[in-house]
Amino acid sequence: MENTRATFSGSLIVFLTSIVVIGVSILYFEAMPHIPIILAAVVVCLYGMKLKYTWKELENQMVRGISYGIPAILILILIGMLIGVWVLNGTVPTITFYGLEILSPTYFLASAVLITAIVAIMTGSSLSAIGTIGVALVGVAYGMGISPEMTAGAIISGAIFGDKLSPISDTTNLTAATAKVDVFAHIRHMLWTTIPALVIALIIFGAIGFFNLQGSADVSQIQEMSSTLQQEFNITLLTLLSPLVIVILAARKVKPVPTLTMGLLVAVLTTLFTNPQIGAGEIMASAFSGYVAETGVESIDSLLSLGGLESMLFGVSLIIVALAFGGVFRGIGIADALLGKLKSALQKKGNVISSTLASCFGVNFVVGEQYLSIILPGKVLESSYRANNLHPKNLSRTLEDGGSILHPLIPWGIIGAFTMTTLDVGMSYVLFTFLSLVTPFIALFYAYTGWTLTPLDEDRESILDYEDKDDDDSNTDDAAGLKTYEDEYQTHAN
Repeated sequence: MENTRATFSGSLIVFLTSIVVIGVSILYFEAMPHIPIILAAVVVCLYGMKLKYTWKELENQMVRGISYGIPAILILILIGMLIGVWVLNGTVPTITFYGLEILSPTYFLASAVLITAIVAIMTGSSLSAIGTIGVALVGVAYGMGISPEMTAGAIISGAIFGDKLSPISDTTNLTAATAKVDVFAHIRHMLWTTIPALVIALIIFGAIGFFNLQGSADVSQIQEMSSTLQQEFNITLLTLLSPLVIVILAARKVKPVPTLTMGLLVAVLTTLFTNPQIGAGEIMASAFSGYVAETGVESIDSLLSLGGLESMLFGVSLIIVALAFGGVFRGIGIADALLGKLKSALQKKGNVISSTLASCFGVNFVVGEQYLSIILPGKVLESSYRANNLHPKNLSRTLEDGGSILHPLIPWGIIGAFTMTTLDVGMSYVLFTFLSLVTPFIALFYAYTGWTLTPLDEDRESILDYEDKDDDDSNTDDAAGLKTYEDEYQTHAN
């Protein structure tokens, strides 16, 4: 039986219904995002059946959607195991100890942004930065009496900034490939939005530290924590070997899964030197269930009872249900119908860019998947940029501004779920992710003033496979462009 094409009106009703279901459930009923997303998926499947899709076809779309998240799930699992061993061998306690000794509450949040940014640039992965140095920084924040959610916002701001400027980042390369522009030209053009956003975030975090956190640290508590860490754990620079290996391998462009696996193996070997009395059974238990601290000091026990594969199951399950929903949402043509209609109304440069931001955020909100939020709007709106004499690097920058940079603001997205699970914080971290919050306003300012927008006929050498065509010729059939986005999605997701 032939499927019926999704209509704009029907797709809009389903889209709005999904937003209402997810929004009301989370904001009013304070439900965890899993169930609302499943309910929204039911709504989408009912519309799919109305379009004459069989259950097998809908199921296949959900399975395909989940398959795109397998690499992220593997990373999440490995980091959970890694954190458990890192506490056991003394890595997290060592970083926490020196952090308590060196960092000042006044400058802590701004320092957290910069430290995480450096790690993310070197590793090319915001997830790796959040899951490694981010965990240690949250530990320091506990000792200084600083809000974990506020600290998470600083960590994410730095991680996203670093990820965007790293030439080894998967999303940075994906965006450049989607827009058909040289990756280094793309990174340079992103500086117009990312640098001002970073400066604003640093000013805000600096002001919070200066006016609200001066003297907020309980000195006696910090002294007690430092003393307990020295007594209960082996505080030595040897424990930093595992994170150092991860940074080096990532800088050499080794893929995240083998990089984290090697870091885990080094962490296990380090444990044999720092805690020779611990056997293989305890190491495997910490890798699975996490480390349980029993020092008698509540702040230390709360901080260091973390990690383990088991602790990541919340995030893993959230990624699975979100991507299943995203798979069927995309598979029955709802996203294409909505964005295709949006594209036909675009006539001005400012509207093209603002619509790209809106569509990227919309895909992020409904699907919770940053790869799709980059590829789908990029493929649908690519010809609109050419029609308005806009260079492809304007498209690539906007896809990042609305896609990967706004993605952490979605708690049920991959980074949001990862952050809440790994850093053990609530959804209120979103309120402190200042870099993501201010970036779209900077992008909109450029969009409607024309400042920093590069015309199509400039910097042609940075356009991949550039063809000097009339605007009419460049406006190829959107369906033809959409035919290849799944292949690109699969390639970069893996």
